[in-house]
Amino acid sequence: MNYVSHKPWGRTRLPVAVLLLMFCDFAALSAALILALILRYDNLSLQHIVTLYILPRTTSLVLSLWAYIAIFSAFRLYQYAWRFASLDVARGVIFGCTLGLCSMLAVQGLIERAFFRTSVYVILWMSSILLVGGVRIVLRLLSLSRVHGKRALKLLGQDVKPKRVVILGGGASGVRLLSVLKEELGSAYHVIGFLDDAPQKQGVYIRDVRVLGPMSKLHELLNDRAVDEVLIALPGASGKDIKEYVMACRKRRVPVRVIPAVQDVLNGKAQPHLEDISVEDLLRRPPVELNVAEVGKFFAGKRIMVTGAGGSIGSEVCRQVIAHNPAEVILLGHGENSINKIYLELCDKRPAIVDRISVVIASVADENRMNQVFEAHRPDIVIHTAAHKHVPIMEANVLEAAQNNVIGTSIVSEISGRYGVERFVLISSDKAVYPSSVMGATKWLCERVVRAMACMYRNTTYITVRFGNVLGSRGSVVPLFYEQIRKGGPVTVTHPDMTRYFMSIPEAVQLVLQAGALGKSGELYALDMGEPVRILDLAEDMIRLCGLEPGKDIDIIFTGVRPGEKLHERLAADDEVIEPGACPGLAVVRRPVDLTPNEVMDLLRRIQHIVNRGDELAMRQLLEQVVPEFSKYSAASKSDDPTARVVG
Repeated sequence: MNYVSHKPWGRTRLPVAVLLLMFCDFAALSAALILALILRYDNLSLQHIVTLYILPRTTSLVLSLWAYIAIFSAFRLYQYAWRFASLDVARGVIFGCTLGLCSMLAVQGLIERAFFRTSVYVILWMSSILLVGGVRIVLRLLSLSRVHGKRALKLLGQDVKPKRVVILGGGASGVRLLSVLKEELGSAYHVIGFLDDAPQKQGVYIRDVRVLGPMSKLHELLNDRAVDEVLIALPGASGKDIKEYVMACRKRRVPVRVIPAVQDVLNGKAQPHLEDISVEDLLRRPPVELNVAEVGKFFAGKRIMVTGAGGSIGSEVCRQVIAHNPAEVILLGHGENSINKIYLELCDKRPAIVDRISVVIASVADENRMNQVFEAHRPDIVIHTAAHKHVPIMEANVLEAAQNNVIGTSIVSEISGRYGVERFVLISSDKAVYPSSVMGATKWLCERVVRAMACMYRNTTYITVRFGNVLGSRGSVVPLFYEQIRKGGPVTVTHPDMTRYFMSIPEAVQLVLQAGALGKSGELYALDMGEPVRILDLAEDMIRLCGLEPGKDIDIIFTGVRPGEKLHERLAADDEVIEPGACPGLAVVRRPVDLTPNEVMDLLRRIQHIVNRGDELAMRQLLEQVVPEFSKYSAASKSDDPTARVVG
């Protein structure tokens, strides 16, 4: 980077400094000319050279040298802050010396009509670049030594030793970081080397700093206690790799920082010492890879309706489904902004099939509107992701939760059966297992509704997919924690012992599509999500992946369990049996029949009647009556102090 003054010299530097630099250039150019003549006429003494070649051309040579100075001024070679000068200055010197030589030829041709030998001009051009450039190099070195000298004296007075650091990554970001450490913080940091996996970089030197080896050598350096701090300059590395390096350093109590790329900081994609995190690397288990080849064959040429298409899961379903060459994708949702966003994204990514994307703004709880939509589009497959999912909000909006989640599911699933839809897929939640919230209770009912529809409409395959929390979805803890870390904390966790099953959005959608393509009617599927993750561990992992230390750089506070929340979720109830599914990672949940289709239909009529009446208390009482576990949790929550607690 070069800093160039656009103000008059008198305002930015002392005129005497500019005059002194001009004098140095004049002397360097004069020396370059004498050197060129000496090398060309090596059989003559210096006195003879001056007498024969310089004195007779004094006028033209002096004018030529001042022309050089004027050209250097035009290239701003007297306005650079030399501490930051680099290649731009070198280019200015080369171009300036080239144009200066041309001006000398012009002046000599106009005044004397006599020229030196061609070899003299060639030598003059090369030597002038070396000498004039050398002046700038000396100025830069003097400027840097003055800054480093002041810092060294300051550190010496404080009896502070420079930190021994190693830079992970010998690419452009690592080199820029090295430049900053050397030029800005040279006395505070001693870079002992780079680590980089590129074979061609092994053992080479980058600005006098050696590449010590591949990334695997980090453990050796940490074990030998040869490093005081690790700086990660790998903007293109995966979150998994970053997490491995961070955890290795934390294990040996060596400070570590993740340095984002400069362009990411300027584009607003990152902040200093804060790197974006891949949610898949927070799962604490390998991501599940399901068979998408069979899925592609199944969805090809089909008309697919996605309800809630603007949501986190619904939009990802649309992204993956549209890659399988469907006949039509119907984006159905109640919020026009989110639907428009995914529509524009799909049009941008798949412009060849824009005419196969349909947008429908409608509520799934509006039966007349849903009939119109099915009549107009005649979908082959319906993937029902539309639902209210935020637990605390639904506790205060019981009627809306029942109408949208339960009534909406019953309307869409029943119309799917009447119109002969090939497959209907419901997105459920682990909160439907022993539900402690209104949202969980409505999902418990949705599972029963879909199973009842499977008994009533034999020509449609009804499938339910149950999974845990989705990392990175709107309203989930990952974006919340990430925003809190960006702001410097604190990170808020409801309870130190709270755990959840987690999955990534791509995993969730692969599960939906896999079950939708291969599942049997009336079955409930779940993803094998490994062991539950403590929310506190997730928060600490995210803080550390940002190169910070929990409790030191970022505080964590506990706010108390919110209404409707449980400390631990389960993927299956005690009376449900989990069996291996058709492919690895996909399980079938066998459950007893607790509500007959007739009982379900009667319950739906009662729910609709209460919704029409607007009686929220009656709706909550009905849920407590029908959903066994919900009544226990609801009664317990009424006796608890609802005040959120804060633990420092």
